[in-house]
Amino acid sequence: MQTLVRVLVVFAIALWYCAMTPVAARAGPATALVGTWQLRETVDELQSGSITVVTADNPRAVFAGMSAAARPDGSGLAFPFARDVGELRTPAVDADRITAFWIQPPGFNGTSYASPVVLDRIAPGIWRGTIAALQNPLVMSLYVQTNAAGTVHAFLREPNYNLGWTTYRIIGASLDGSTARFTLAHGDPLVARFDRRHGSLTLHLPGAPVDAVTFERRPVTAPVIDRDTWTPLPTGDGWDIGNANDEGFSEQALMDLTRFAAGTTPQNVTDPDLQSLSIARHGKLVYDAYFDGFSESTPHDTRSAGKTYADVLAGVAIAAGAPLSEVTPIVPLFNYGELANPDPRKASITLGNALSMSTGLDCDDNDDASAANEDTMQSQEGEPDWYRYTLNTRMLHDPGTRAIYCSASINLAGGAIARSTAAWLPAYFAQHVAEPLDMQRYALNLTPTGQWYLGGGAYIRPRDFLKVGQLFLDGGSWHGRRILDPSWIERSWTPRAPLSPDDGYGYAWHIRTYTIGGTAYAAYEAQGNGGQILDAIPSLGLAVMMTAGNYQNYRTWGPTRDALVERIIAALPRP
Repeated sequence: MQTLVRVLVVFAIALWYCAMTPVAARAGPATALVGTWQLRETVDELQSGSITVVTADNPRAVFAGMSAAARPDGSGLAFPFARDVGELRTPAVDADRITAFWIQPPGFNGTSYASPVVLDRIAPGIWRGTIAALQNPLVMSLYVQTNAAGTVHAFLREPNYNLGWTTYRIIGASLDGSTARFTLAHGDPLVARFDRRHGSLTLHLPGAPVDAVTFERRPVTAPVIDRDTWTPLPTGDGWDIGNANDEGFSEQALMDLTRFAAGTTPQNVTDPDLQSLSIARHGKLVYDAYFDGFSESTPHDTRSAGKTYADVLAGVAIAAGAPLSEVTPIVPLFNYGELANPDPRKASITLGNALSMSTGLDCDDNDDASAANEDTMQSQEGEPDWYRYTLNTRMLHDPGTRAIYCSASINLAGGAIARSTAAWLPAYFAQHVAEPLDMQRYALNLTPTGQWYLGGGAYIRPRDFLKVGQLFLDGGSWHGRRILDPSWIERSWTPRAPLSPDDGYGYAWHIRTYTIGGTAYAAYEAQGNGGQILDAIPSLGLAVMMTAGNYQNYRTWGPTRDALVERIIAALPRP
C-alpha cells in the first residue's frame, strides 16, 4: 500500500509540474522553430507616380489614369480624386516651380498625411510632379531562441504600429507536427501553420492590419561595420559634410560607437532596437549611420519629438510679424464662443502655456481617465475639431502653475499659430521651415479637419530633423539665412514648470544634463516614443539624432539614449 501511495504521490507531483511549468520550459520539438523569422506585408495600397496639373480652359489634375476637376481652396486650388485615392492641394499656380501637397487617404492607423509635391512648369499652363505616398508596411520580426538550459522562448518586434511586445507578449512556444503554438501573456494563443520545407510560419495576428501573415525564416548575419557604415553621403540636402577627425572624433571611437549602435541579434524584446544615428559637430554632418533596413532617404516617424516643430513655427510666426507672442491668450484666437465646462481661467491660457504643457486643462497622456488624453481624443468621433475638443475640457489648475505631459496642449499651440497667420500649417511649414532648411521627403500627419497635428507623429528623415538642432545651435540661422530670432531660442530653452524632478521643460524642449568625467553638459532635447531623440549640446557645438523601434518601452530607449550620447561626448577632447 505504501509503495502504491508513493507512486501516486510522485505521479500527482509530475502532473502538477506539467500543469504549472510554462510551455516554453517544455520545449520538446519546438526547437525546430528556433531562428529569426521576418515578414513584410503591404498594408495600404497607396498610389504613387506622376501627376499633371492643367490650368488652361478646364483646370484639372491627371493622376494614375484619373482626372480631378479643380475647386477653389483659399488662394490656391484643390484637386480631389476618389476618396480612396487622395487629393492634391496647390498654392496659386503662377510660377515655374511650386510646392503643392498630396493628401493621401487614411490608412490602417486612421491618419491622413500631407506630403510635398514639387510641380515644374513643362509647358504654358501645364505643371508636372511626382507623388511619393508614405507607405507604412507591416514589418515584424519573430525571434525564437533557446537558453543554456534548452528552454525555448520567443518574442515579436514591430516598428510601426505599436504592436509587438505589448500586444503579443509571448510567454511560451510549442510545436505539434505542423502546428506551432505561441502562448501569450494575455489573450488566446497564436496558432501558426509551420511549413518545414519552405521555412515559413503562417498565422493570424488579432488587431493587425491584415488577416493573415506569413513569416519566413531568415539567416542571421553579422552587420559589416566599416568606415562606409557611418560616413555621410552628400545628397544635396544642405548639409556640409565634415571630416570626423577634423571635428575631434577618432575613427576608432566612431567604429566602436557604430558596433555598439548596430548591436547583435536581440536576446529579449527589451534589447535596444536602434534604426539610425546622426551626429553634427560645429555645423558639419560627420556621422550618419542606418540600421534595421532604414536608409538616409527614409522618412521616420518622429512621434512626440515632432512637438518641437510647434516651437519652431511659433518662433517663425512671431518673427514674421503675426499678432502672436508667448503671452498671447489663445482661446480668443479660435473664436468658438461659449465652451463646455466654462471657467474664467480658460481665457488666460497663453501660447507659452500651451508650448510648455501647462494650460491647466484636464489633459494627461499618462492618465487614461483624463478627458484630453491623446488616445482618448483621437479615438472619439463626436468632435472632429481637436482644438475645440481640448478647450472644452475642464480646468484642473491655474495656467502656468503645473506642467503635465499633454500632446493636445502642444497641438493647441499649432492651432493658435494657424489662426494668427490664417495659414494651412503644412504649406506654412514648407515655405518658412522645410524649404529654407533644404528638407527632402517628409509627411505631416493631419487631424480629421485637415490641419497638421502638432502633438507629434510627422515622418521626417533623421538628417533633416537633425537640422532643427543645428538651427538652434546656430542662433536661428541656416547657411546664413535667418529663420528664427535668437531671442526666441533663448526663451524656448528657458526652463518652465518641470514635467518631473529630473525632466525640465521649456517650449516643446526637454532640458537635461549629461555628466561625463565630472563635467556637466546642458542638453536640449526633442523626445519621442520608441527612441526618437534629438539632443543639442551648445557647449560642445554638438547635435545628435537617433531613431529607434523600442515603442512603449522607455526603460530601454531612455538608457540607450544616455549610453549613446555619453559615448559620443566621451569620444571628444575635453573642453
